[in-house]
Amino acid sequence: MPPPLPRPSSALSLRQLALVGLFYVLVQTSALSESFFESRYQYYQEDDDRIRVDSNYSLFSLDLSDTTNLSGSFLYSAISGASPTGLPPLLKGGPVPVVELEDERIGFNLGLSQRLGDHTLRAGFAYSNESDYRSLAYSAQDTISFNQKNTELVLGFAYTDDTVGANGTPLDEEKRSYDALIGINQVLSPDDLLSINVTLGWREGFLSDPYKRVLINEFFVLPEARPDERFEQLIFAQWTHHFASLGASLETSYRYGHNDFGSESHTFQVAIHQKLFGDRLIIRPMFRYYWQSAANFYDTEFKGTPKYYSADYRLSEEETTSLGAQIRWWAVKDRLAVDLGYDHYVTRGKDGKTPQETYPDAHSFTAGLHFQF
Repeated sequence: MPPPLPRPSSALSLRQLALVGLFYVLVQTSALSESFFESRYQYYQEDDDRIRVDSNYSLFSLDLSDTTNLSGSFLYSAISGASPTGLPPLLKGGPVPVVELEDERIGFNLGLSQRLGDHTLRAGFAYSNESDYRSLAYSAQDTISFNQKNTELVLGFAYTDDTVGANGTPLDEEKRSYDALIGINQVLSPDDLLSINVTLGWREGFLSDPYKRVLINEFFVLPEARPDERFEQLIFAQWTHHFASLGASLETSYRYGHNDFGSESHTFQVAIHQKLFGDRLIIRPMFRYYWQSAANFYDTEFKGTPKYYSADYRLSEEETTSLGAQIRWWAVKDRLAVDLGYDHYVTRGKDGKTPQETYPDAHSFTAGLHFQF
């Protein structure tokens, strides 16, 4: 029987992909968007022939009436490359053990919004599938406008039902997630908007990565073992300021995360939206910094008889810096736009024991077309 293939280490997990569409709507204002359709291609490549992801996806938003909107996205990804197994190098200073993988992923999400007086109600559904993972997600949201529409209260809930497998094994385990969100969107001035939200997430079931291995007592190689429950808390704040005289806006945000695996994280981001040539060209440079502490049960090797253990570097102390830029050119004003984007990611381990070559740097290129009607 061939050894199981590891899942991609740096690409979004299936549950995250499912919730991208669902929780996007939980931080939006109540105004319905213009109807549009987008088609995009994204190429993601980690250095040293690690994970590569080729994605084709489409997004749409359709105003069915003055008060009703239907939106969604569709995704297909081809995944290949190498991923660390979690085991230490055979020789100190030697290469980190990796396993080659190939897989395909499909997914979609749909959301229907209805405005009723000061309330905007939205229901969402998402599905994603690959050879060893399936995810079904459901969401509901109510956005309440008051204070002459200068303030919005956002209340949301999402439930995700996942099935976890592993290629080459009979593994078939369940994982469930519950996420609740409360947020505020506040207009501070004609040029300033503040958004704050808090998300609480509960995970239960099979939370381990079935492909990761650990070395115990210098001899035994075992699958990792994580707790079967996790409670997460996220706090997110974003301030946007519009510079009318420059035709630009500054967007700054901070996110704090904590979970009872013993890990916490901080994410800072700043982006500038600049309009040029009579609003025909929009450029968006961006910088992001991310840091996280290690889970309580993370290590590179283990001794004794620990109850929980993982050598998955994604649970270690690490930091990532990202630089990127997106460009939108309106070939036909307010009708047809061309989008181009590039992001560069640099990740470094901070615990002094996990080999640095475990952490991949990566590049991402995006190209697409945007139709508005």
